[in-house]
Formats: sequence, C-alpha cells, structure tokens
Amino acid sequence: MKRYIAYSVILGLVWCFVHGTIDVNNFVLGVIIAPFIIRPFKPLFNFGTNFSFGKAIRKIPAQATYMYVLIKEILKANIMVAKIVLQPKINIKPGIIAVPIDAKTDVGITAIANTITLTPGTLTIDVSDDRSILYVHAIDATDPEGVAQSIRDDLEKYVLEAFE
Repeated sequence: MKRYIAYSVILGLVWCFVHGTIDVNNFVLGVIIAPFIIRPFKPLFNFGTNFSFGKAIRKIPAQATYMYVLIKEILKANIMVAKIVLQPKINIKPGIIAVPIDAKTDVGITAIANTITLTPGTLTIDVSDDRSILYVHAIDATDPEGVAQSIRDDLEKYVLEAFE
C-alpha cells in the first residue's frame, strides 16, 4: 500500500510538470487520476515485493556514480566510433559476442542491456533463456573476450551497485 501511495504522489508531481502549472489543485488532480493509471499497469509495478525507501535512498550515490560512468563511456565510445568512421579505409570486423552477466533481476538485466545499447558501437540483441548471457553486436569484434571483459568491468559492476 505504501508503494501504491508513493507512485500516486510521484505521478501527481509528474502531472504538475506535464500540465505546466505547479500548484496544489493540479497536484491533487494528479493524485486522484494516478490510481486509474496505475491499475492497468499494476503487474509492471511489482507490488508483491517488499520495498524499502531507506534502501532506495542509499542507492542514490551508486546511481549517480553509474550516470557518471555511463556518460564517460558514451563519450569514449563516440570518439572510438568517430575514429573508425573518419578513417580512409574502414577496417572493422563486426560480430556478435556472448557476454556473461551477473545481473539477476529484471531491472538489472534491462539496465545493463540498455547501457550497452546506449554506448555507440554496441547493441544488445538478445538475452539467453536462462538470463545469464547477453548477446551483443559490436562494431569491432576482433577481440571478443576484451569486449566482454570491458562490458563487465566498465559497465556491469556499476549497474549491479545501482540497480540490484
């Protein structure tokens, strides 16, 4: 029930920002409308699990670190892709790489998959049936072990800290 109320309050705030007028009347209207929005999507909100606001607040520094690392990795990958594209002769060996992951929750797997996809030069294609391997298309797969290790060391450990 706490989570249901928290989502309603959050959606009430979102309603204020979407409407463009932040006042009590808009907020109350948003909170009243929120349960009608939440109800059809209730299975997505995972109300059955225990939720701790303290745990969520303690993860904020890890999430800020993750955002910093993500931005840094995106910039590095952009530079790498730009170098590849600007070469007179493009000498790449694209390929699909199996990357074992430690993420177990839906949120963790989705976060690492989206992080890989956001990084230029890589694209998450699929997740194995047992949810332990991501299949990633890399623009340069000449060193598949190096790419997989880079994903695990540079991205996944921050995702695990921030979202699991």
